[in-house]
Amino acid sequence: MPALGLTVEIRGDASKLDSALDASKGNVSGFSATIGKGALAVGAVAGAAGLAATAIVGMTQAAAADEAEQAKLMATIQAAGAATAESTAQVEAAIAAGQERAFTDSETRAGLESLVTATGDVQTATALLTTAQDVARFAGVDLATAADAVAKAHAGQDMQLRRLIPGMAKGATSADTIAAATKAAAGQADLYAESAEGMQAKATDAFSEIQETIGSAFLPVLKAVLPALLPILKAFAELVTALLPVLIPLIEVLASVLGAVATVLSRVVGWLSSLVRWLGSAMAKVGDFLDTINPLSHISLPSLPFIGGTAAGATGARSGRAGAAPAAGGITINVHGAIDPEGVARSVARVLSGHSVRMGHASALIRR
Repeated sequence: MPALGLTVEIRGDASKLDSALDASKGNVSGFSATIGKGALAVGAVAGAAGLAATAIVGMTQAAAADEAEQAKLMATIQAAGAATAESTAQVEAAIAAGQERAFTDSETRAGLESLVTATGDVQTATALLTTAQDVARFAGVDLATAADAVAKAHAGQDMQLRRLIPGMAKGATSADTIAAATKAAAGQADLYAESAEGMQAKATDAFSEIQETIGSAFLPVLKAVLPALLPILKAFAELVTALLPVLIPLIEVLASVLGAVATVLSRVVGWLSSLVRWLGSAMAKVGDFLDTINPLSHISLPSLPFIGGTAAGATGARSGRAGAAPAAGGITINVHGAIDPEGVARSVARVLSGHSVRMGHASALIRR
């Protein structure tokens, strides 16, 4: 489709219009720059808001996970009969000491669960936790695995602990096995905490604690909203479940109808394309046929600069010589076919009055 356009012709003094256009150009450029800066500012604010929302969600999730871990450990302590007035403070002190030794609060809680269950006492469990931390760094395993091995050794099953620290004697008492493990791995947790890797782990854990603290501020909001939101989500899920058996057949029917329509449209487009190609071919053949029956199809005229009658041309025309050279500045028309060349010459001569016209098959050059 050709491009649409509008041409305006201005006649007269257009200097004022030029000045106005130049001024408006500056205003429009300034406006565009202002709008561009505003759009960038809005985009930046929107992007920052999105990042803040994502960060808040992540922090809230971390705080919720931390709260769930605390509840699980407290339930374990209560199940073991180890809950006392000091148990909560003892757990918090153990977590803080573990963080100083490059263990997260989640790792410390997982280790305490096994030890509290085995010992039935939070104070004893926190004392054995120090040995488990050294064993974990010595053997290169996580704290939960080391704490479980120490807990089983405390219960008389020291095979797992002996696998973590080779060279310990078999058949020793639980106290002797734990004492030997404590001696063999002594100080390993503190050495790791002072290393570059340990310092990095402590920094990462500190940042996680900040996130959990911030997220805990949003937990009350989440707890207040979710009880009202969950029934709505549940009702919506039930509505979708009820409607799906009805909607699926309708969607299938619609899909089949659309498929049929697409097939028909494809066929129609193909038929129209064929028709257009056939019409083009037919029109070309008709044109060829008209060219064959056109009596003037073989008439050739020279370019206009060569048109012009002269006395020489007139003399040549009067000579009546068949095949004589055309007069200088005249027009030569070669006529092919069973037609009257003289009639064609006279017709052309009337149009080009005053110019010599010579017919290729005529017996004379006609001049008017």
